[in-house]
Amino acid sequence: MLPRDYIARCATHYPDRIAYHDGDRALSWQQVHARSDRLAAALQGLGLKKGDAAAILSHEHLEVYEHLYACYKTGLLRCGINWRYAPREMLHVIRDSNARVILVQANCVPLLAEILDDIRADGRILIGYGGAHGLQHDYETLIDRADARPRPTELDQDDLIALSYTSGTTGLPKGVMLTQGAMRDSMLYTVLGIGLRYEDVWFPPTASGWITFVLGSMNLMNGMTVVLPNGDFDTARFLQFVGRYRVTATIIVPLMMQRLLDEYDRGGYDLSSLRLVTYGSSPARPALIRRTMDTFGCELMQLYGITETTGGWVSFLHHDDHLRGLSERPELLTSCGRGGVHMELSIRDERGRPLAAGEVGEVWIRASTNMRGYLNLPDLTAQTLVDGWLKTHDLGRLDADGYLYLTDRKNFLIISGAANVYPSVVETVLAEHPAVREVAVIGAPHPEWGEAVVATVSLREGTSASAAELLAFCRPRLAKYEVPKHIEIIDDLPKGLTGKVLKKNIQGWYRDNPARLPWKAVD
Repeated sequence: MLPRDYIARCATHYPDRIAYHDGDRALSWQQVHARSDRLAAALQGLGLKKGDAAAILSHEHLEVYEHLYACYKTGLLRCGINWRYAPREMLHVIRDSNARVILVQANCVPLLAEILDDIRADGRILIGYGGAHGLQHDYETLIDRADARPRPTELDQDDLIALSYTSGTTGLPKGVMLTQGAMRDSMLYTVLGIGLRYEDVWFPPTASGWITFVLGSMNLMNGMTVVLPNGDFDTARFLQFVGRYRVTATIIVPLMMQRLLDEYDRGGYDLSSLRLVTYGSSPARPALIRRTMDTFGCELMQLYGITETTGGWVSFLHHDDHLRGLSERPELLTSCGRGGVHMELSIRDERGRPLAAGEVGEVWIRASTNMRGYLNLPDLTAQTLVDGWLKTHDLGRLDADGYLYLTDRKNFLIISGAANVYPSVVETVLAEHPAVREVAVIGAPHPEWGEAVVATVSLREGTSASAAELLAFCRPRLAKYEVPKHIEIIDDLPKGLTGKVLKKNIQGWYRDNPARLPWKAVD
């Protein structure tokens, strides 16, 4: 079976069950199947065929998944455009993917203003929806006039199914090519690994412009209901929706977790239906884990995944692991768990040789969910995919019990003098200071050491701490070469679509404006 087959099965077996809630709108499985059939037929009527890219620029609404399923049914390559991208980046995604058609939510049309003439000059088809859009075609009109079903398309599990763009080393996003079989396995093993079931109401308040669109389609594997954030993540609306739709399971990032707890404390929210909170992008501090368990009264699970494994989660730190971490093995809370049953993990040195337990090296992955490669980047693909293995560029280690600990991205490893400094080690220590809300550690150019450890910190509301106090907190807890040579305290750290701190931006601050540092600029 391929992903499109699961759409038909859900519509047959659970026709009247709600597949998606989106604010005051909802679609049953029968409705989402019928509407995506008509959209698929409409796209074929516009001349699109198997292998063509169909892009979408949207916030989080039902149309995202109607478009996704229409692509699944016809062999079109689903391509999300991150609405937070600059116009230059959006145009790169459109041209790099050679998107034949672009679906645009009405409130996103102004984001294309600078590049709309270029898009039209390229001969690309624009379809608008969700209000007055002024584009060439209207979404609902196309659906109303389309045939009830698309023409049959022959598909194989090795065919491409989607292009997902992720940050690139050249400064422009790079397209990750994902296959039909990898998408099926990613959804299936994630549902099994997390333990989601038909009765669940799953709420992934994530942005679908990148690989997390997979999270919103995992209901294909068991028929469960998915709640959409009705636009974008908002803390108060999230908590309201949990009570309104009786949400049982969700996925967030630690930053969201902190904000949700603060909002919940203001009162008036019913979270009694919630049984599981999963979180990813980074480990959570022990204090945050305890507070979440006490406040929400549910189980916790941490996940580690990457775009290049089709968004399929590589490892799982289960609730029992969290309890052990709080009671007897605190180091487990800095782990991202043990590999999923569908993943083979290996830690390798720079020559690709396996390392023993406890040694730090690059995380390699072998799995059926691995990407086909990077679109139009054959050299980078050859460097990343080696003999069936995916080189993640994440540095980490496996302990004797198989728990995976990520130390950092290879790109962010700091070499200060002759010493390797892993930013995550320093960040973990600073994050334990009671005044610290967020922290990012990077390497900044230094005239003597080559690179120096620099920490950028934001403080909790109602607290205070000076850079000198924070340095004093670090000294007994870190090696001398790991202690930051400079700490800058700011209001908020820059973040991307997933809530991750944008370290590249912070590096740019010090590279482009060395006067921020208390030493002479490097020539």
